[in-house]
Amino acid sequence: MRLGLLAAARITSSAIIEPVVNLEGVDLVAVAARDLDRAKQSADDWDIPMAFGSYEELVASDDIDAIYIATPAALHHRWTLAALEAGKHVLCEKPLAANAAEAREMVDAGAAALDANGQILMEAYHWRYHPMVDQMRVVIDSGVLGDITEVAARFNLPDGAIPRTDIRWDLGLGGGATMDLGCYPLQWVTWAMGAAPNVVSATAETPVDGIDGSLTAQLQWDDGVSGQIESSMIGPCDAPEIDLVVVGTSGQMVAINPLAPQHGAKITVDHAHGAELIEVPTSTTYHHQLVAFEHAIDTGTPPITSGDDSLATMELIDACYEAAGLIVRPSLRT
Repeated sequence: MRLGLLAAARITSSAIIEPVVNLEGVDLVAVAARDLDRAKQSADDWDIPMAFGSYEELVASDDIDAIYIATPAALHHRWTLAALEAGKHVLCEKPLAANAAEAREMVDAGAAALDANGQILMEAYHWRYHPMVDQMRVVIDSGVLGDITEVAARFNLPDGAIPRTDIRWDLGLGGGATMDLGCYPLQWVTWAMGAAPNVVSATAETPVDGIDGSLTAQLQWDDGVSGQIESSMIGPCDAPEIDLVVVGTSGQMVAINPLAPQHGAKITVDHAHGAELIEVPTSTTYHHQLVAFEHAIDTGTPPITSGDDSLATMELIDACYEAAGLIVRPSLRT
């Protein structure tokens, strides 16, 4: 697979550059940026042979089979559709789009490209591919927790961790705590329950007009299970708070850092027979994600972070904003 990088973003180093070294069958062949000098600098830094000074050139190149899109969320829609139209496989950073309407168009285009040409559109929710996911699933499905009554998840960062000059504070580029951070807790609770919840209510703090510096949403499933998610770019915490808690009639599971276990994670289970600590592998989520992307392309099988899964997450994000009295992230007009 000849992989091209659309945007020389910070996340690219962790998501692609580092894991690709240990993966046979994937060659990094090109990087594109908004100007050629930046693209050349990134190509030099990452030892990539080709540099393009526009995204259009990368998408049109016959030397590329697949494209990793790492632009701000508001640009995902435009460049994913362009890459699919050009016959490329796409690994698009999360969240898939600026809003659910865009995501629906992208999912439909991905399904059409898969049917016509075997192309893959995969959303880069890297956590879903780590062995920790199976470890948590074993606990939940074992029955040791009893009947699930409540789930809660959070991803909070200390105030100042994301400076106000960062694009995540820009409404027009798809900014907001729920877009960048809260999308993960929404996925964690949905995954834990096996179905998307209803958003009952939400509250947000908006230190920048229209941008949720923090947002907390109350959730409920059709079977009566309640839940909560929270995310913050302005947390009073001294260190990141990243966890998933599943409470049942007979016990509780706490998963610390299901986001990126390579930086330290653990699973604790308290139940009628005592307490249990489950060690978590420290392999990187991004390695497993890239393996899954390559496998999906090789087999023509849609990955788990695609299609209806992607659309459900974006619909929940939109619902959180609406419940908090905020507008959904607007589509970028070009």
